[in-house]
Amino acid sequence: VVIYTTDHGDWLGDHGLVLKGPMMYDGLMRVGMIMRGPGIAANRVIPDPVSTVDLFSTILDYAGGESAQHDSRSLRPLLEGDATRDYAYNEWDLRAGRVGVALDLRTVRTQRYRLTHEAGSGAGELYDLQEDPHEMVNRFDDAGHAAVRRELLDMIASENPADRKRPVLPVVGTA
Repeated sequence: VVIYTTDHGDWLGDHGLVLKGPMMYDGLMRVGMIMRGPGIAANRVIPDPVSTVDLFSTILDYAGGESAQHDSRSLRPLLEGDATRDYAYNEWDLRAGRVGVALDLRTVRTQRYRLTHEAGSGAGELYDLQEDPHEMVNRFDDAGHAAVRRELLDMIASENPADRKRPVLPVVGTA
């Protein structure tokens, strides 16, 4: 199995930004991934949101191993069958030394929406990617999107409950 991808995108002027940083816009998060191998259909596009974190379990799956890592789910059912996936999950825990303020970002991306929640402050961003593909109108506090916000926040809450029980590690370096 051959996998071609990258770990992140770069903003090339999106939102007036360059390089990368602690925001979860599609220009940074949505990257291409091409896979080729036995059982993987050529020219098939999977519209479901996936994560590069899932490559760990995918590689083990194709190699005949089993993943004990709960944060990663094999993409093989999507690649070879008719499985679907509702959302992809991402998190970014930044210490204050990196960007001037500590940020505990959690993001879910569905085919239509992207929501990022900052756990420390409760602030968030919610974009309707169908109506607003350039992520210019934040709907997080919009009463008309309250049900969508709740659904996406529930997706975040369902991810990695064991993570909330881990001890906070001491700060080492600036990141």
